[in-house]
Amino acid sequence: FGVGLFYFEPTLIRRTTLTLGVVLTVFVSAQVLARVVEPDFPSVLWLLLAGPLWAALAGYFIPRHYRELEADDQDVLTTAALGGFAIGPLIFGLMWKTTPKVNRDWIITLGALGAWQIYALFAIQNPTNPCVALPFSATYLTQQTANGIVIGCIYSLMAVGLTLIYSVQGVVSFAHGQLYMVGGYFSFYFLLHAGNVLSNLTNTEVTVNPIWGIPVAAIIVFLMGAVFERIFLKPMHEGLIERVSEYAILITFGFGFFLEYTTLAIAGPFPQKTSRFIEIRRFTLDRAFIGDEFFFGPIHIIGDRAFAMVIGILLIFALLYFLQRTWTGRALRATSQDRQAAAVTGINPTNMNTLSFAMGSMLAAMSGAALIPIFNWVPWVGAEMVGRSYVIVVLGGLGSVPGALAGGIIVGIVEALGAGCHPDPSRGAAYKEAFALVIFALVLLLKPTGLFGREPN
Repeated sequence: FGVGLFYFEPTLIRRTTLTLGVVLTVFVSAQVLARVVEPDFPSVLWLLLAGPLWAALAGYFIPRHYRELEADDQDVLTTAALGGFAIGPLIFGLMWKTTPKVNRDWIITLGALGAWQIYALFAIQNPTNPCVALPFSATYLTQQTANGIVIGCIYSLMAVGLTLIYSVQGVVSFAHGQLYMVGGYFSFYFLLHAGNVLSNLTNTEVTVNPIWGIPVAAIIVFLMGAVFERIFLKPMHEGLIERVSEYAILITFGFGFFLEYTTLAIAGPFPQKTSRFIEIRRFTLDRAFIGDEFFFGPIHIIGDRAFAMVIGILLIFALLYFLQRTWTGRALRATSQDRQAAAVTGINPTNMNTLSFAMGSMLAAMSGAALIPIFNWVPWVGAEMVGRSYVIVVLGGLGSVPGALAGGIIVGIVEALGAGCHPDPSRGAAYKEAFALVIFALVLLLKPTGLFGREPN
């Protein structure tokens, strides 16, 4: 109703009355929804939902209005979206009738106003929240940021595999989460049976370190991905399939469902977990273990997560070296840029397709094998992680490996800070996936190509 009235350029009195009505409606509806949907749900979060709603409306209608009037629309999308988030329907009154030329000052001012509103709402809801209470708890914020960086590096490893497949084949693998899941299970069962064999040979209980499960899972899933690509995706690139996009979606979805329900039938629905990476006592006299936590002054990081982070970073840099310094890596990059030109130079695009899908699947499996000592593993664990991977790939830019690394770290930090700074600390972790989706929506609205993405030719 408000957008419709603004379209007909209402008078100042009507615009003011409408604005007050919208604000009152938001507050009242927030209180009603907070009591109808969940009585103890913080009503302030319903107010926060109004910001993205107005940002989406302003980001769609205002740039379109500028183009209809042939006005200068540079930075209008960003300004309109930030204005919708910060001041709601008032941004229509500022930009609709006069279509002013916006600049960086508009963006900075509206962005600062939106950040201040978020801070104020959280402070009102919970004045003792360490993220907003004065004076600021620098240690707490630094701890949450460190946790986000650690888990973000692990997220990046899986997202790198997804972006590698897309950059070469132009296909989004909807089985990527299930490949991540089976990688963890391959590691678990290898460690279980290897430990039993060694225990029988030595007549003592032997626990195999989970690090040995990572190459085993990598090899098995690499071969699995190569076989799947040759049988089901190769006909798509040879022109034997009419509707390529629909076929790729359906065949990878089917592969993912097959992996998930086959694993459920074999392993059952019960959570599984391997032993820790490191179980050595610290040399100091305190009660901490190296396998439990690393201390850097007031900052502490869980040892298994730190170990998995190091593995993820090393694998990503190894992949970058492979893509930049080896002939096969350059061939993959050439195929992703121009398949026909790559074929003219002697590169076999069919082999590059198989290699890219196999390597992408392998990276997903390795990330799963690195995380099964940390999280409880169930057959549907891949569905949650693959959603984050799509957010990371879009955030970093489709086809960009450095973008996937940066996007994973950003998503990890946003989730950690969002969960830690939630008005209700006891329930913050339940909403951490929502924070990543908010980032996903903002990137699609403000910079659809991602942080490191390139504009299409």
